[in-house]
Amino acid sequence: MDKKDYFISITLISILILSFTGLSFAADRSYSIPSMNMDLFLQNDGTIHVKETIHYSFSGTYNGVYRDIPVKNGQILQNVQVSTQGAYSKFQLINQSSNQQVKIYLYSDAAKSSPITDKEVDVTIEYDLLHVLKFYNDITELHYKLVGEGWEEPIGQINAKIHVPSSEGVKYWLNPPYYAKSSSWQGNTLEITGENVPSGQYFELRMVIPKNQFAANPTNGLILNQDGLSQIEQIQNDYQNQLNFKNTLFTIVAVLMILSLFIPVIIYLLYGREPKIDYKAEYERDAPTDDPPALVNAICGPGFSKKIGEPDMDGFKATIMDLIDRKYLIMEHAPPTKEGFGLDDSMYLRLNVKKIKKDKPTLEHFENDIIHFLRQFEENGLISLDQISADLSDPENAKSFRDTYNNWKDDIKARFLTDDQLKKIFLKKGDSYLKIYGVMGFIVAVVVFFLTVVSILPAAKYAFTASIILGVASIISLTLPQKIAGQWTTYGEEYDAKWHNFKKYIKDFSLIKEYPPESVTIWNKYLVYATALGAADAVKKAMELYVPQDQLETSDIYMFHYYGGYVVLNSALNTGMTTASTGSDSGFGGVGGVGGGFGGGGGGAF
Repeated sequence: MDKKDYFISITLISILILSFTGLSFAADRSYSIPSMNMDLFLQNDGTIHVKETIHYSFSGTYNGVYRDIPVKNGQILQNVQVSTQGAYSKFQLINQSSNQQVKIYLYSDAAKSSPITDKEVDVTIEYDLLHVLKFYNDITELHYKLVGEGWEEPIGQINAKIHVPSSEGVKYWLNPPYYAKSSSWQGNTLEITGENVPSGQYFELRMVIPKNQFAANPTNGLILNQDGLSQIEQIQNDYQNQLNFKNTLFTIVAVLMILSLFIPVIIYLLYGREPKIDYKAEYERDAPTDDPPALVNAICGPGFSKKIGEPDMDGFKATIMDLIDRKYLIMEHAPPTKEGFGLDDSMYLRLNVKKIKKDKPTLEHFENDIIHFLRQFEENGLISLDQISADLSDPENAKSFRDTYNNWKDDIKARFLTDDQLKKIFLKKGDSYLKIYGVMGFIVAVVVFFLTVVSILPAAKYAFTASIILGVASIISLTLPQKIAGQWTTYGEEYDAKWHNFKKYIKDFSLIKEYPPESVTIWNKYLVYATALGAADAVKKAMELYVPQDQLETSDIYMFHYYGGYVVLNSALNTGMTTASTGSDSGFGGVGGVGGGFGGGGGGAF
């Protein structure tokens, strides 16, 4: 390991250690708020006396807690008192821009010198609120957040008691209703139990009370010269309708997304089931057809995810091997040295110019593409595969190769695999439908995911879960091989089955031993098609086992493999491809919307 690698390793290890240490430190302490008890006393002059008891469960060492109480213009917070059980304490009141903060220091000893560690502490805060209770012409309104959005931790349970002069004629609403576990009147006290209010969310009470239950001139209330009951009822009715609509919508969306999971199955049943054929052979001892190896590769090439009708690099290499076998390319191990004797260890190809000129009218365009590509690397009549590999590491040369490769593929398709020709072999309709489903399903899943991940509506969790399931199903649909939802024609199914059985034969040494090819010429053909099918190494090994050495030496293709030409060619072409591709408040002094109640605020620990 050199100095640079050593430095990088040490840096990475240090980062991991620091990250782990930071996580461990963060995990050393935590707290929760299992419950909160609250009493609101509505007094005759409009004052609200509040008593809160917050139960904290601390794990680790803490110095104290704080409680933020929002106070708007004209509202007054006074007579703040704090007491604790489970710890000694002192507090201070801090004025902030939009709220008053009650900062409470907690101690484990009477001298108030040591912070608390691993404690259960009840913190009770009492205070009076002035100009919060609203007095309209027709009713009195209490709009109060029992739990505000500012709490650092979720509130496990909220127990609130609202003490009013009389329960007669009182109407109330709890927003949002799904945090409310129960509510009932006990005499003139409304008892409310809420549970599992997440951090960052609110739980509020809205109550309208007959105005005659208070003093005629409530000096500590907020006087509003307008009727409020009809507006409040309309706001609450609209809010409930909105919740119902969203819950219904999320439920319907969740059901539709789950039902849509059956669409790929339907597509498969309609378009993906293969036709029955009479072909029953277990293997093929000879190449089933005389088609060019590039065409065989495009239809039956290796890989479960192979796209039908799309030739790949195995087909490109097989075409070169075929040109060697047909003597358009001559394999030479090495030229003479400058001194006129000896050989180097490089692998060379030579263009058989006479044969190429003679057969030019019969050569396919895709074969000429390869000859033209190799001619770019010719020097003194020879083509060095090692030099090709080196040259293709240059981006400009790699781009040239990519263009050649794409032209080669296009020429094969234009000659053998036009849409009409491919339809005689394989039907893509099912795969096209499946991919459309995948794209649309993924878009829907992403949209619903982001809409529901921040929603607190009960039905949102069903849509959220369904969006994840649909997203996974969509991704799978997009990545499934073409053969799954696509369908072979009867001809295509038999064509593929025969070539599959031929590949099985050339890869099975016991079958080749029992039924060996009759000549090196046939072995050569096997090696070409094996390259197209991704099984060249198996045939090369079989040739070494069953073909006499003197006959092997007459096979240019075998010798090309033997001296590493195939490996160098594979490396060069792969190098070329790799290098080439790289809630809102409606305003103080009027009827507030849902979520705009006084109070709430939040709190945390330090």
